Amino acid sequence: MNRRTFLKTSTIALATTAISKGAKSQSPKIRVGIIGCRNRGPQVAENLAKSGYFTIKTICDCDEEMLKNGKEYLSKKNIEVQNLEKDFRKILEDKDIDAVVVATPDHWHSLMTVMALDAGKHVYVEKPFSYNIYDGYAVLEKMKKHPNLTVIVGSQQRSGKHFQDAKEFIQSGGIGKIAFARAGIIHWREPLPRVPDSEPPKTLNYDMWTGPAPLKPYNQYRVHYNWHFIKDYGTGDTGNWGAHWLDIIRWFLNLDYPLKVHGTGGQFITKDIKEFPDTQTNIIEYPELTVVWELRLWSEFEPSAFAEFHGDNGSVIITRAGWKIFDKEGKKPPKNIPGMDIDIPHAINFAKAIMGEASPNAPAIEGHKSAVLCHLCNISAILQKTIKFNPETLTIENDSEANSWVKRQYREPWNIEKYI
Repeated sequence: MNRRTFLKTSTIALATTAISKGAKSQSPKIRVGIIGCRNRGPQVAENLAKSGYFTIKTICDCDEEMLKNGKEYLSKKNIEVQNLEKDFRKILEDKDIDAVVVATPDHWHSLMTVMALDAGKHVYVEKPFSYNIYDGYAVLEKMKKHPNLTVIVGSQQRSGKHFQDAKEFIQSGGIGKIAFARAGIIHWREPLPRVPDSEPPKTLNYDMWTGPAPLKPYNQYRVHYNWHFIKDYGTGDTGNWGAHWLDIIRWFLNLDYPLKVHGTGGQFITKDIKEFPDTQTNIIEYPELTVVWELRLWSEFEPSAFAEFHGDNGSVIITRAGWKIFDKEGKKPPKNIPGMDIDIPHAINFAKAIMGEASPNAPAIEGHKSAVLCHLCNISAILQKTIKFNPETLTIENDSEANSWVKRQYREPWNIEKYI
């Protein structure tokens, strides 16, 4: 799967022609730029390269240290990278790049996606699809202006065969009528210590890293990965992991926006600089269905990331390792089905969607709806209240406090409203 000899083409027109005719691995490959090199960007780049459909032309990060690490990671995997950039706009300006991967902190996901679409690029955007509800809406509006471009979300579980098989089993009535479903992320997160702010390292363009968020003093424990737990940049582990597991519940059960979301939780154990709950429970109302989202960041529990479905004729529990079917009375041993790869199939699906041979397994609209659900869970838990979202007006009904979370004040010049 991992090939180092790439057929070369002198113009983007030639590559585009080959792709439109259904190019396979022996044809000119889809040329990709990777934005974000600390962790997920190089991992996605590896999956794209191993799929046989892509070549990694450029990797980009506004931190030179992360850029170096990304190049070293890919080099160890025998994946060649032609160019290194510190400004993502260079990737968007490059006419020889067909597609981009947005693997940045959450607060950049939607803005980079709309900018990439305007630059004529297909987009693989990491989950969650958006930093807030309005950002996701902005991407969907931009996509209407670029109907020939593909946007796929990094919800790679949708491309795993054992997930697809479990979905088919449930939708065929395998466990009867489902009235309750639950998903969760339960694991240990190291506390983040309180240390004084400082000057950013010389390797980091901190202004660029901050982007549309408020420009605040640099703190070493609020960047690189820890941004997940800081409200200006991330969406907590509900956005991080709920975007996978609440997405599975929505997908398996064909769920749209919820009727209501109830939330509770808080910083009960760690009490560090994280700004999202370390303990969180949401009850999500759908017609004749209750969904529960459960989060604990101070516990060891197996399985630590999961979705489960309970019907009047049995139950299913699924993880990345596989899925189990339980009979109604619990008299038979559970049937165990092992897990299968989710990453390479997702990369192949991205390629085939670009070539017009398949629809995205994780389309933007579904990524948006799952992200909205994660946002609603966070809002209701942090505010300790029940909320009802109106997708037509992009508002939380009769709640000005909750509505302040739907959209942010954007720091110029990174205002997403200018792009739609």
